[in-house]
Amino acid sequence: MAMDAVFRIGVQWLHVTAGVLWIGGGFYTILVQLPALLASPPAARGAIMPTLVPMQFRYIFRVAEFTILTGLLNLFASGRAQELTRLDTRWSWAILTGIILAVGIYAFTRATIARWAYRLVEVGPRAASGDTAAAAEMPQLAARIRRFGYIQLLVGALIILAMVTARLS
Repeated sequence: MAMDAVFRIGVQWLHVTAGVLWIGGGFYTILVQLPALLASPPAARGAIMPTLVPMQFRYIFRVAEFTILTGLLNLFASGRAQELTRLDTRWSWAILTGIILAVGIYAFTRATIARWAYRLVEVGPRAASGDTAAAAEMPQLAARIRRFGYIQLLVGALIILAMVTARLS
């Protein structure tokens, strides 16, 4: 096997693995972690959030960035980057759609969910100490995060569909 084929397959493997970690991390966060956190007593939430939120976002953002980076690298490793400017193939449309959706959801996550989650960290201790306004804000923030999280999961599924379409084109 030629060295360029090994490199191409390695980049593809890294890209797919990072994508699974990114989208899978979103599923885990929205379907398991957030409901479990909301089911715990407010005092426990206030204690864990300052540690959990930064770690969660470092992980999600790094695998998202690595997914996007290896996806772009994969364009060049595959030798098909020049096809991206031609919009007459399913492959080019699928790849462009995937790139736009991935970069878009990454940017929106940075702009919205991260801000809301850090607000939860800020409000959590006040809610745990009996501040009624802070306690009322907590479920609203969690609902926003959950709602956007479901949108993020849908977009992730569309990205996977676009990549499968590209692979089969």
